[in-house]
Amino acid sequence: MSPITTTPAPMDEHAQPGGRAVTRLGRWLAAGTGYLAMLTAVGGLLAFLAYAIGGWQITTGSVNVIDQGFSWLRADSWGVTLLQTGNLVLDVLVLAVALYTAYGIAGRPALVPALAGGMTAMSLHTGYLGGLAAGILAGAATRALHKITVPAKWRPFMAKAVIPLTVTLFTAVVFFCALLAPRLGRLNTWLYGWLTHLELTDQHVALGLLLGLMVCCDFGGVFKKIAYAYALAGLGSYLPTPDHLTFMAVVVAAGMVPPLGLSLATLVRRGLFSEAERNYGKVAWLLGLIPVSAAAVPFALRDPLRVIPAAMAGGAVTGMLTITFGSSMAVPFGGIFAADQVGRPLLFAAAVAAGVVVTAGVAVGLKSLRRAPAPVTPDAAVRSRAKVPAVS
Repeated sequence: MSPITTTPAPMDEHAQPGGRAVTRLGRWLAAGTGYLAMLTAVGGLLAFLAYAIGGWQITTGSVNVIDQGFSWLRADSWGVTLLQTGNLVLDVLVLAVALYTAYGIAGRPALVPALAGGMTAMSLHTGYLGGLAAGILAGAATRALHKITVPAKWRPFMAKAVIPLTVTLFTAVVFFCALLAPRLGRLNTWLYGWLTHLELTDQHVALGLLLGLMVCCDFGGVFKKIAYAYALAGLGSYLPTPDHLTFMAVVVAAGMVPPLGLSLATLVRRGLFSEAERNYGKVAWLLGLIPVSAAAVPFALRDPLRVIPAAMAGGAVTGMLTITFGSSMAVPFGGIFAADQVGRPLLFAAAVAAGVVVTAGVAVGLKSLRRAPAPVTPDAAVRSRAKVPAVS
């Protein structure tokens, strides 16, 4: 009797003996920054082009290009098509994170369970953190079950049928039923209560701070969507007040901060960022102008303990300043392309700029304290296996 498989996981192939699993996984995720950045950039740029062509009025429901037919000469047909495609690509980012994480932990056997977990994370709108959690669950469970010793004749059946089914069920039950889904409703109610309390008691500066933190803490995940829904509810009320327009301005302004601030940081201290991050920073600032919250995900995957606090600090500053300045936003989407819908636009821009500077400064400061080790890139891994010296 022997374990079902002894093949090393991808994240272990070039790791030093005795290294911690968390460190090995972190290096594996860092090595994939370029791939995930490309996916994010494509989705974000498609959305950017959609607004550039069709204006802020373009939404995924503006024109039904399937029922009404795509018109080559209509800007709204192009805009809706590009926006729908871009949103789908950005949604797939959650699934890509789950698959990439699970593959790094346990290789190809973990892909099917990670697919199920990633789809669950997408359906719950958890953002990339949900995809990361699903990938870790699927990968760790797959790796643990492959260590079970079974007779040789049962190994193929266990590896190809029993383990994928068991891990998929485990991931779905733990992630969807036991851990996340039952708590999302309670979290939503609790945060809504706090936001409403701050609004009714005229603690608007604290409300702006909390909205800014929520928008920038998970880059399009649960907290950002709750903040967005709260602002949207006020905007869609029967008689929206100036305060409601200001709350929407806070959410939009804070959403611009992480991509813009981290892109700025890659220019200020290039040596603190990998080549993939520097290249992505040349595009990410465009995504921040719309804004696309997921644009900060490639930065956060490589160094979450520094990137997320930096983004939250900038978002909090922007939230407080926006609500103090009394800027307003009449529409929930479009970003810079909806500039004509912004009240007190210069103060709005000043609040965003302050948050961007804070995010860039905190990110550079935290990264300067302890530089993260350089990731093992895919090209380096291939050269290592082939024992071919790198070309200088």
